[in-house]
Amino acid sequence: MFIDIARIIIGVSIIFIVFFAFTTKDALSKLVTFVILAAIGLTMVLSGLAGLISGVDFLNFLESIFRTLADLVVFVEIVLIVFLLFFSKNKTKIMLLKIVIILYVVLTALLAFGLLN
Repeated sequence: MFIDIARIIIGVSIIFIVFFAFTTKDALSKLVTFVILAAIGLTMVLSGLAGLISGVDFLNFLESIFRTLADLVVFVEIVLIVFLLFFSKNKTKIMLLKIVIILYVVLTALLAFGLLN
């Protein structure tokens, strides 16, 4: 139940970030949007490749490698977003955007580490 609520909040926060990226001239929201979309795309590709070769018995090691890489992409995404938010020269004055980005990072990290199970 908590996982489903967290996924809903993550989805709404992504919608807010994309909204700010397209309606304002804020560079931070655009960069965070690019990082999120790239991470989602890479995760889908790697999970899809793992799903395709899961039926082949002698390629089980490749399936585990692809799943590990998909998990690693999520951690790299979190690190990149935190770097963009706190250490980048692209700052924002929109407090709601900062809160939504932090909420996204925290909930994504909780889901990635499996702490909501």
